[in-house]
Amino acid sequence: MSGQVSAAPAVPAERAAEPARPTFESEPPICPFRKCDMRSTHDVVGRGWDFEYDTTRAEIDYLRCRSCQVIFPRGIPVQAALPIIYPPNYYSFAETEQPNRIVMAVRRFMSRRKGRTYTNLVPAQQADVIDIGCGDGRMLDVLKDSCPSGWRYHGIDWSERAVERIRRKGYEGRSGDIASLDLTEWDGRFDLALMHQLIEHVRDPRAILSKVRRMLKPGGVLSVETPDIDAWDFRLLSRRYWAGYHIPRHFYIFNKKNFAELAREIGFEVVSTVSLVNPVFWIHSIQSYFADKPLLRRFARFFHHQNVLMLALFTPLELLQTRLAGTSSNMQINLRRVGSVD
Repeated sequence: MSGQVSAAPAVPAERAAEPARPTFESEPPICPFRKCDMRSTHDVVGRGWDFEYDTTRAEIDYLRCRSCQVIFPRGIPVQAALPIIYPPNYYSFAETEQPNRIVMAVRRFMSRRKGRTYTNLVPAQQADVIDIGCGDGRMLDVLKDSCPSGWRYHGIDWSERAVERIRRKGYEGRSGDIASLDLTEWDGRFDLALMHQLIEHVRDPRAILSKVRRMLKPGGVLSVETPDIDAWDFRLLSRRYWAGYHIPRHFYIFNKKNFAELAREIGFEVVSTVSLVNPVFWIHSIQSYFADKPLLRRFARFFHHQNVLMLALFTPLELLQTRLAGTSSNMQINLRRVGSVD
């Protein structure tokens, strides 16, 4: 059963006279743990519209399950809504075409550190690697530069435009929704799978993790990066402006504890868990505040993840958070495939 994304009862008066934006069909969320219907045992923790890309100004509620603490929207956009909620200028589709050179240099340095982590987890000179949600291949480029020359790279992304870019770089690519693609020919093929900033975008995290597990060789590694609600910025900004909601594109948001629990149920062991420095959420949270105020909206574009000044301002705060609290709003969990699960 599906329905329209509904507006919240109270819309700020300063936006009441603005023209309506397109809405899209939605469907009920699915409990990743298969323990509840995700309709009755929850609390509203946040509410907002698409502050970043303005694809809809419908007010969308974000809820937290009282049992497992997973956060999710009241309705999940249907498959047909993807071209609406992921516009052509979505950041991951063409991020390497017009990059800020300073920002990209810093990010490549940090990504090479991840490359060293992966070579420690997969100490092989010949290996097959897949990046699920690869965008335009930025992470594949980094791994190609920092990992053994015998590694072979593949990518999957919903955007055909993004996949065409990785093919031009020489990588094997498949376009489409990971949930519906027939990938049985890739079962048991990969030594390493990356799912960076992806699991929060899928309609059924449990089914996707199970599918990726089948694609791994026995003992293969899955590296997941995803937002973490156990962070200072979530506590301060969760009622409306926390960028981790990424409204309406983030469907399920975890913390380290419940994500590790889900992974173990599916047939993974947790190898390592790391809180990653993430100034971008602070920046985009401020952007959301400015976008929500008509008199300030023109300044919202200044708060962008490639703005060097903003990154310089909020990176020390993130370093302080990871040092003092041992957490941030972005976590990396590395998992290893273990024995079969029915």
